Amino acid sequence: MATPFDDFISYGKLGWNVISSIWRFWRGRTRRLTPQEKLEQRVKWKPQFEAWILDHNRRKLRHDCIIRDMKRIDHYPNLAEGRGISSWFRVGLIDTYERGIMVGLQWVGLIKEQDGWRFGEYKTENGNMATLMLTGFIPYENIETVDWIGDQYYSEPHIYCYFDFKGQPYERLGYCEKRNLDEFIYYTEIVGDELVRKHTKKLKGRAWMREHGH
Repeated sequence: MATPFDDFISYGKLGWNVISSIWRFWRGRTRRLTPQEKLEQRVKWKPQFEAWILDHNRRKLRHDCIIRDMKRIDHYPNLAEGRGISSWFRVGLIDTYERGIMVGLQWVGLIKEQDGWRFGEYKTENGNMATLMLTGFIPYENIETVDWIGDQYYSEPHIYCYFDFKGQPYERLGYCEKRNLDEFIYYTEIVGDELVRKHTKKLKGRAWMREHGH
């Protein structure tokens, strides 16, 4: 015959199992690297990416690469996915920064106001817009491995990343200007994506941003 104490023990075990399951789920979604581990990844990947980009710039080759989610590697090459960012997609590997690689997502027209940058409207403001590259910044420590050759579907580098930043591989997004220095091509960040969105929303409104795909 079960006693109140037995019921207490059963409920206690049930609660502990629930807590343990939540902890295992959360631990599986996050990665905690030590400063030494981060440094090791940066030292490992920095020269490889810089050499690849420099070689492609010199030979005037395309910079296409495939970003793939480590936790969904078996979804490739399937395209039928649900909401959220895809488990794999093509970008341009355009440059590096002090913490990682910069990937070009799309060219965007922006207007510079006295108090900030906003999205432009091509029909009426095309002549006044600065054309900047929407760029994703991926830390080296979020890169697990790189297949530089590719496969039968896409014969360009496949960069396997952890999508640790709210389901994305980018620690931040920004708009960069393409520049040249003695035939050396590099990209300089002009303004962050969040600032552009806030300023545009303030001036144009949420409805305008939705209408224009922002």
